[in-house]
Amino acid sequence: MTGMNDKQVALVTGASSGIGADIARELAARGYQLVLVARREARLLQLAEELSQRHGTRCQVLACDLSDREALNGLMARADRWLDAEGLALTVLVNNAGTGVWANFSEQKREVSQRDIDINVTALTTLCHDFIDRAMAHGQPAHILNIASVAAFLPTPRFAVYSGTKAYVRRLSEILAYELKGSNVQVTCSCPGGTLTEFMEHAGQELKGNTGMMASAEVARQSVHAMLAGKTVFVPGLLNRLSLLGRFLPSKLQPGLVERSMLITVADK
Repeated sequence: MTGMNDKQVALVTGASSGIGADIARELAARGYQLVLVARREARLLQLAEELSQRHGTRCQVLACDLSDREALNGLMARADRWLDAEGLALTVLVNNAGTGVWANFSEQKREVSQRDIDINVTALTTLCHDFIDRAMAHGQPAHILNIASVAAFLPTPRFAVYSGTKAYVRRLSEILAYELKGSNVQVTCSCPGGTLTEFMEHAGQELKGNTGMMASAEVARQSVHAMLAGKTVFVPGLLNRLSLLGRFLPSKLQPGLVERSMLITVADK
Protein backbone atom coordinates (compact mmCIF):
# COMPACT_ATOMS: atom_id res chain seq x y z
CA MET A 1 0.00 0.00 0.00
CA THR A 2 3.04 2.27 0.28
CA GLY A 3 2.88 5.16 -2.17
CA MET A 4 -0.89 5.55 -2.48
CA ASN A 5 -0.93 8.47 0.00
CA ASP A 6 2.56 9.83 -0.57
CA LYS A 7 1.35 13.43 -0.91
CA GLN A 8 -0.64 13.27 2.33
CA VAL A 9 0.59 13.73 5.85
CA ALA A 10 -0.60 12.62 9.28
CA LEU A 11 0.34 14.51 12.43
CA VAL A 12 0.52 12.14 15.41
CA THR A 13 0.84 13.40 18.99
CA GLY A 14 2.28 11.20 21.71
CA ALA A 15 4.25 9.42 18.98
CA SER A 16 7.32 8.58 21.08
CA SER A 17 5.94 5.26 22.39
CA GLY A 18 2.94 2.97 22.78
CA ILE A 19 -0.23 3.46 20.75
CA GLY A 20 1.03 6.70 19.21
CA ALA A 21 4.21 5.12 17.84
CA ASP A 22 2.25 2.15 16.52
CA ILE A 23 -0.32 4.40 14.85
CA ALA A 24 2.59 6.16 13.15
CA ARG A 25 3.88 2.76 11.97
CA GLU A 26 0.43 1.79 10.70
CA LEU A 27 0.02 5.03 8.76
CA ALA A 28 3.54 4.83 7.34
CA ALA A 29 2.76 1.33 6.05
CA ARG A 30 -0.26 2.84 4.28
CA GLY A 31 1.93 5.42 2.54
CA TYR A 32 1.37 8.50 4.66
CA GLN A 33 4.18 10.92 5.43
CA LEU A 34 4.34 11.94 9.08
CA VAL A 35 4.73 14.78 11.53
CA LEU A 36 5.77 13.14 14.80
CA VAL A 37 5.06 15.07 17.99
CA ALA A 38 6.03 14.31 21.60
CA ARG A 39 8.29 15.64 24.35
CA ARG A 40 11.05 13.05 23.87
CA GLU A 41 12.86 14.12 20.72
CA ALA A 42 15.37 11.26 20.79
CA ARG A 43 12.56 8.69 20.71
CA LEU A 44 10.93 10.51 17.79
CA LEU A 45 14.18 10.58 15.83
CA GLN A 46 14.58 6.82 16.33
CA LEU A 47 11.05 6.22 15.07
CA ALA A 48 11.56 8.53 12.10
CA GLU A 49 14.70 6.60 11.12
CA GLU A 50 12.86 3.29 11.47
CA LEU A 51 9.99 4.44 9.25
CA SER A 52 12.31 5.96 6.68
CA GLN A 53 14.25 2.72 6.33
CA ARG A 54 11.20 0.45 6.35
CA HIS A 55 8.75 2.45 4.24
CA GLY A 56 10.65 5.39 2.76
CA THR A 57 8.51 7.67 4.92
CA ARG A 58 9.33 11.36 5.10
CA CYS A 59 9.06 12.44 8.73
CA GLN A 60 9.21 15.79 10.44
CA VAL A 61 10.06 15.52 14.14
CA LEU A 62 8.62 18.25 16.37
CA ALA A 63 9.52 18.01 20.04
CA CYS A 64 6.76 19.74 21.97
CA ASP A 65 5.35 19.78 25.50
CA LEU A 66 1.62 20.00 24.78
CA SER A 67 0.94 21.22 28.32
CA ASP A 68 2.92 24.38 27.50
CA ARG A 69 0.34 26.77 26.02
CA GLU A 70 2.87 28.81 24.06
CA ALA A 71 4.45 25.71 22.54
CA LEU A 72 1.02 24.29 21.73
CA ASN A 73 -0.14 27.47 20.02
CA GLY A 74 2.93 27.44 17.77
CA LEU A 75 2.90 23.75 16.89
CA MET A 76 0.83 23.87 13.70
CA ALA A 77 2.83 26.82 12.37
CA ARG A 78 6.00 24.76 12.84
CA ALA A 79 4.40 21.89 10.93
CA ASP A 80 3.23 24.26 8.19
CA ARG A 81 6.76 25.37 7.40
CA TRP A 82 7.82 21.80 6.62
CA LEU A 83 4.60 20.97 4.77
CA ASP A 84 4.88 24.04 2.54
CA ALA A 85 8.53 23.33 1.77
CA GLU A 86 7.72 19.72 0.84
CA GLY A 87 4.53 20.49 -1.07
CA LEU A 88 2.46 18.30 1.22
CA ALA A 89 -1.02 18.58 2.73
CA LEU A 90 -1.93 17.68 6.30
CA THR A 91 -4.88 15.31 5.90
CA VAL A 92 -4.86 13.33 9.16
CA LEU A 93 -4.66 14.50 12.77
CA VAL A 94 -4.17 11.86 15.46
CA ASN A 95 -4.68 13.24 18.96
CA ASN A 96 -3.11 10.40 20.89
CA ALA A 97 -1.14 12.20 23.62
CA GLY A 98 -2.72 11.69 27.01
CA THR A 99 -1.84 11.51 30.69
CA GLY A 100 -3.46 10.26 33.87
CA VAL A 101 -2.69 9.45 37.50
CA TRP A 102 -3.93 6.33 39.31
CA ALA A 103 -4.82 7.75 42.74
CA ASN A 104 -7.73 9.15 44.67
CA PHE A 105 -8.44 12.71 43.57
CA SER A 106 -7.81 14.07 47.09
CA GLU A 107 -4.31 12.58 47.00
CA GLN A 108 -3.34 14.18 43.69
CA LYS A 109 -1.49 17.46 43.40
CA ARG A 110 -3.48 20.22 41.78
CA GLU A 111 -0.75 20.95 39.22
CA VAL A 112 -0.74 17.29 38.12
CA SER A 113 -4.50 17.34 37.57
CA GLN A 114 -4.13 20.59 35.64
CA ARG A 115 -1.42 18.99 33.46
CA ASP A 116 -3.80 16.15 32.61
CA ILE A 117 -6.52 18.63 31.62
CA ASP A 118 -4.05 20.69 29.59
CA ILE A 119 -2.92 17.67 27.56
CA ASN A 120 -6.10 15.58 27.37
CA VAL A 121 -8.53 18.45 26.77
CA THR A 122 -6.87 21.77 25.93
CA ALA A 123 -4.21 20.47 23.54
CA LEU A 124 -6.64 18.15 21.76
CA THR A 125 -9.23 20.89 21.34
CA THR A 126 -6.68 23.41 20.10
CA LEU A 127 -5.26 21.00 17.53
CA CYS A 128 -8.75 20.09 16.31
CA HIS A 129 -9.41 23.80 15.70
CA ASP A 130 -6.12 24.27 13.89
CA PHE A 131 -6.49 21.13 11.79
CA ILE A 132 -10.09 21.76 10.73
CA ASP A 133 -9.17 25.26 9.54
CA ARG A 134 -6.37 23.85 7.39
CA ALA A 135 -8.35 20.86 6.11
CA MET A 136 -11.26 23.01 5.01
CA ALA A 137 -8.84 25.36 3.26
CA HIS A 138 -7.20 22.63 1.17
CA GLY A 139 -10.44 20.70 0.62
CA GLN A 140 -8.95 17.20 0.44
CA PRO A 141 -10.57 14.28 2.29
CA ALA A 142 -9.33 14.58 5.87
CA HIS A 143 -9.61 12.64 9.12
CA ILE A 144 -9.32 13.34 12.83
CA LEU A 145 -8.60 10.36 15.07
CA ASN A 146 -9.01 11.18 18.76
CA ILE A 147 -7.83 8.54 21.22
CA ALA A 148 -10.04 8.36 24.31
CA SER A 149 -10.57 5.30 26.53
CA VAL A 150 -13.25 2.92 27.75
CA ALA A 151 -13.05 5.16 30.83
CA ALA A 152 -14.92 7.69 28.70
CA PHE A 153 -18.07 5.57 29.11
CA LEU A 154 -17.90 4.58 32.79
CA PRO A 155 -16.97 6.55 35.94
CA THR A 156 -13.57 5.24 36.98
CA PRO A 157 -12.55 5.67 40.63
CA ARG A 158 -8.89 6.62 41.14
CA PHE A 159 -8.90 7.95 37.58
CA ALA A 160 -11.26 10.88 38.16
CA VAL A 161 -9.55 13.48 35.98
CA TYR A 162 -8.48 10.96 33.35
CA SER A 163 -11.96 9.46 33.08
CA GLY A 164 -13.58 12.90 33.01
CA THR A 165 -11.26 14.24 30.32
CA LYS A 166 -11.69 11.15 28.16
CA ALA A 167 -15.48 11.50 28.42
CA TYR A 168 -14.97 15.03 27.06
CA VAL A 169 -12.90 13.64 24.17
CA ARG A 170 -15.62 11.16 23.25
CA ARG A 171 -18.42 13.70 23.44
CA LEU A 172 -16.49 16.36 21.53
CA SER A 173 -15.70 13.83 18.80
CA GLU A 174 -19.34 12.81 18.46
CA ILE A 175 -20.46 16.42 18.12
CA LEU A 176 -17.71 17.33 15.66
CA ALA A 177 -18.58 14.28 13.56
CA TYR A 178 -22.17 15.51 13.39
CA GLU A 179 -21.34 19.15 12.74
CA LEU A 180 -18.83 18.26 10.01
CA LYS A 181 -21.14 15.81 8.27
CA GLY A 182 -21.10 16.58 4.55
CA SER A 183 -17.73 18.35 4.76
CA ASN A 184 -14.34 16.94 3.78
CA VAL A 185 -13.44 16.27 7.44
CA GLN A 186 -14.43 13.01 9.16
CA VAL A 187 -13.97 12.45 12.92
CA THR A 188 -13.37 9.18 14.75
CA CYS A 189 -12.94 8.56 18.46
CA SER A 190 -11.21 5.32 19.43
CA CYS A 191 -11.72 4.16 23.00
CA PRO A 192 -9.19 1.46 23.93
CA GLY A 193 -9.31 -0.52 27.12
CA GLY A 194 -6.21 -1.59 29.04
CA THR A 195 -3.26 -1.64 26.66
CA LEU A 196 0.31 -2.82 27.23
CA THR A 197 2.17 0.50 27.02
CA GLU A 198 4.30 2.78 29.19
CA PHE A 199 1.13 4.66 30.19
CA MET A 200 0.49 2.30 33.10
CA GLU A 201 3.93 2.87 34.58
CA HIS A 202 3.63 6.64 34.25
CA ALA A 203 0.14 6.53 35.80
CA GLY A 204 1.48 4.61 38.82
CA GLN A 205 -0.03 1.20 38.04
CA GLU A 206 1.44 -2.29 37.94
CA LEU A 207 -0.10 -5.37 36.34
CA LYS A 208 -0.95 -8.22 38.71
CA GLY A 209 -0.45 -10.87 36.03
CA ASN A 210 -1.53 -11.91 32.54
CA THR A 211 -4.72 -9.92 32.23
CA GLY A 212 -5.46 -10.26 28.51
CA MET A 213 -4.66 -6.62 27.78
CA MET A 214 -4.33 -5.73 24.11
CA ALA A 215 -1.00 -5.03 22.43
CA SER A 216 -0.63 -1.42 21.34
CA ALA A 217 0.09 -2.47 17.73
CA GLU A 218 -3.30 -4.19 17.52
CA VAL A 219 -5.07 -1.21 19.08
CA ALA A 220 -3.35 1.03 16.54
CA ARG A 221 -4.27 -1.21 13.60
CA GLN A 222 -7.93 -1.40 14.57
CA SER A 223 -8.12 2.33 15.34
CA VAL A 224 -6.66 3.39 11.99
CA HIS A 225 -8.97 0.97 10.20
CA ALA A 226 -11.97 2.44 12.04
CA MET A 227 -10.88 5.97 11.09
CA LEU A 228 -10.52 5.12 7.41
CA ALA A 229 -13.85 3.25 7.51
CA GLY A 230 -15.55 6.42 8.75
CA LYS A 231 -16.67 5.14 12.16
CA THR A 232 -17.50 7.83 14.72
CA VAL A 233 -16.92 5.93 18.00
CA PHE A 234 -14.98 2.69 18.07
CA VAL A 235 -13.90 0.39 20.91
CA PRO A 236 -11.01 -1.94 19.97
CA GLY A 237 -11.30 -5.52 21.18
CA LEU A 238 -14.31 -7.71 21.92
CA LEU A 239 -13.60 -7.93 25.66
CA ASN A 240 -13.47 -4.14 25.89
CA ARG A 241 -16.79 -3.84 24.11
CA LEU A 242 -18.31 -6.40 26.47
CA SER A 243 -17.03 -4.44 29.47
CA LEU A 244 -19.19 -1.51 28.41
CA LEU A 245 -22.34 -3.44 29.25
CA GLY A 246 -21.81 -2.05 32.75
CA ARG A 247 -22.97 1.38 31.57
CA PHE A 248 -26.53 0.05 31.42
CA LEU A 249 -26.54 -0.56 35.17
CA PRO A 250 -27.94 2.11 37.52
CA SER A 251 -25.46 4.99 37.70
CA LYS A 252 -24.92 4.59 41.47
CA LEU A 253 -23.63 1.03 40.91
CA GLN A 254 -21.22 1.82 38.11
CA PRO A 255 -18.25 3.28 40.09
CA GLY A 256 -18.08 0.27 42.41
CA LEU A 257 -18.24 -2.18 39.51
CA VAL A 258 -15.47 -0.38 37.65
CA GLU A 259 -13.33 -0.11 40.78
CA ARG A 260 -13.54 -3.86 41.45
CA SER A 261 -12.65 -4.72 37.86
CA MET A 262 -9.66 -2.37 37.93
CA LEU A 263 -8.35 -3.71 41.23
CA ILE A 264 -8.39 -7.25 39.85
CA THR A 265 -6.12 -6.11 37.04
CA VAL A 266 -3.73 -3.53 38.51
CA ALA A 267 -2.08 -2.56 41.77
CA ASP A 268 -0.23 0.52 42.98
CA LYS A 269 3.43 0.63 42.07
